[in-house]
Amino acid sequence: MSDHPQRRFTPPWDVEDNGAAFIVRDVDGQALSYVYYENEPGRRAAVGLLTRDVARSIALNVAKLPDLLRRPASGGTEQAPTVLIFGPRPLVSQSRRILAQGPW
Repeated sequence: MSDHPQRRFTPPWDVEDNGAAFIVRDVDGQALSYVYYENEPGRRAAVGLLTRDVARSIALNVAKLPDLLRRPASGGTEQAPTVLIFGPRPLVSQSRRILAQGPW
């Protein structure tokens, strides 16, 4: 028996675009993640959805997780791989205003 438990979501994971979300699926077709987006700016702001490009970036990074976790550690001198997930950030002026108002 192996020291590691058997994986439930068999790699490789793939990304599919259904027109409203990117769906990350395992090799058996099981949906693992839905990353929703909206192309129209007015509707996107009203419901707080991501742009298509940002949603795609997140879905692709999620799909890379099995490969990143499978990499063997080499001598302990290298850092673990970093998964970059991009999303909306507040404007700098908004951040400064919030910090100025806070009871810090």
